[in-house]
Amino acid sequence: MKSEAKESYLLIMPLMLLLLVFILYPVLANVYLSFFKWKGMGKATFIGLANYQTMFRDETFWVSIKNTLVLLLYIPMGVMLPILISALLREGLKGWSIFRAIIYIPNILGYVIMGMISSIMFRKLGPLNHVLVAIGLEGLALDWLSIPKLTLNTLGLVYGVWLRLGFGCIFFLAAMSSIDESLYDAAKIDGALWWRTFWNVTVPSIRFSIEFWVVLSFIEILARAFPFIYTFSRGGPGFATFTLEYGIYNEGFVAFNMGYASTWASVLFVICAIIACFQVALMRKNSDVQ
Repeated sequence: MKSEAKESYLLIMPLMLLLLVFILYPVLANVYLSFFKWKGMGKATFIGLANYQTMFRDETFWVSIKNTLVLLLYIPMGVMLPILISALLREGLKGWSIFRAIIYIPNILGYVIMGMISSIMFRKLGPLNHVLVAIGLEGLALDWLSIPKLTLNTLGLVYGVWLRLGFGCIFFLAAMSSIDESLYDAAKIDGALWWRTFWNVTVPSIRFSIEFWVVLSFIEILARAFPFIYTFSRGGPGFATFTLEYGIYNEGFVAFNMGYASTWASVLFVICAIIACFQVALMRKNSDVQ
């Protein structure tokens, strides 16, 4: 038994080393730097909690929190839409394999390229407004990237919903493939309509996958949106799409205030850690129920 335990530790040791070097050490180093005034080079000066005091008085920080919360409001749509489409595709929609390939293209291109494409699409003289004018919908041809609230909500729809739609459909289709067909047969015998079958059979059967996707969506918006925002709107107009993650970049690599940027990063880490702990608690709860 002891030899088996030693072999197990040996097998996970490379992974543990990678976690220590590339995750734990950077996190601890970031927290340590948040107590210093440092430009990224030269000598760092210890200033204690001054960076945190400055951050909580910084209006830009609270604007970034507000913008991030608005983007998080698009998570329910970003979860339900791929589930609905996956349920429809599962029924054997004609040409569904081609449709699946089309909606997955944004995931292949990546956030940087899709951010540039979206920026071109939503310009005042961009393709979207040209199409709207051509079909007689001039009233909907808006200045998408110059009106703060409109730009933020456009970002939420494009990044929070559409950009991840393809991968979401693949993910939920895989989850639905494991549902016992006898459940659907029983629903048909009972005379249940498609919508009732969807809510009472499909959704409960993929509950764990939905919970995982919700947590992943939080992480995507909180900690992986920077490449898209940078190429889509550069945080503008003004601070309309300025998020916590974008603020870290701005303070660290534009203002060269690495110590202050580390303070923002520490707050972001705490938020992501709370969400991760919540996911673990949900998984344990579900395993206990089962």
